[in-house]
Amino acid sequence: MNRRLSAVLATGLVVVFATGLFFVSSALGQQQPPPQPSPRGQAREQQCASVLPRQAVEAILANHREPLRAAREAMATQERALRSLLVADNTTRAALDAQTARSNDARNAFARARMNALWDLRSVIPAQDRQVAFRCAERVLFRGNR
Repeated sequence: MNRRLSAVLATGLVVVFATGLFFVSSALGQQQPPPQPSPRGQAREQQCASVLPRQAVEAILANHREPLRAAREAMATQERALRSLLVADNTTRAALDAQTARSNDARNAFARARMNALWDLRSVIPAQDRQVAFRCAERVLFRGNR
């Protein structure tokens, strides 16, 4: 009886293994080429190119890139510290309140740095294009900072 069970199990394993190989090989054969940029993404890039005067904007973005990066990192550091306090067993309410205040200060500093950059961009972007241009400029500013 034991040999018969072993033979059945061995046959079943061979069938399962062969079936798995078949599906894996057929899936590998059906791999698709990498996706092309979506038409929506291409349209967004064209729209950004049309509303952002690159030469004028690049100088402004260069001036604000480092302060924005530093403010963003400070905000992330304070948020991590707040989460650490929330998880810790020996946290006091006073420590949590103090860290919450520091986190809020860091968020406000980041918002001020962002608004400073957008304010300076106003001088080189026509009023009718500002809403789209600001979104495009923020995308350019934060592309390399993540």
